[in-house]
Amino acid sequence: MAGEAGLTYEDTDDARHIQEVLAELGQIQQTPRLVTSPEEEMEALEHEMRQRTDHLGSLLVGYHLQHALDSAVLQAEQARLVPQWPQSLTNDGRVQVRVHTVQGYTVPVWVTYSRRQGPRRAGKRYAGVYASLVL
Repeated sequence: MAGEAGLTYEDTDDARHIQEVLAELGQIQQTPRLVTSPEEEMEALEHEMRQRTDHLGSLLVGYHLQHALDSAVLQAEQARLVPQWPQSLTNDGRVQVRVHTVQGYTVPVWVTYSRRQGPRRAGKRYAGVYASLVL
């Protein structure tokens, strides 16, 4: 779905989350803390900073990954891969999946899910593939 200015709703959500974390980091920068004990307070401050910057880094990775997944080049590669799959696949639409980053956070991305053709078994998910993630 396209929103204003050609951005998808997923793009604006990603941008909003990134801006929220940047605002939190800016707030920390604006109000410096008085650290009097290196063992406890300094470690807690370092841990908090590392946590927030890792979170920001993960959000940025997800943002760039989504743009790569939506790129025309990757879409063309996916269109070539799906017909070559050992089983016949049909496009089941875009679904949200969560990707784990090195920092330990999960970021949501939207990818096309291609599944085997035919009826599915009761209560079972269609056997398929996220071709763009395979690439």
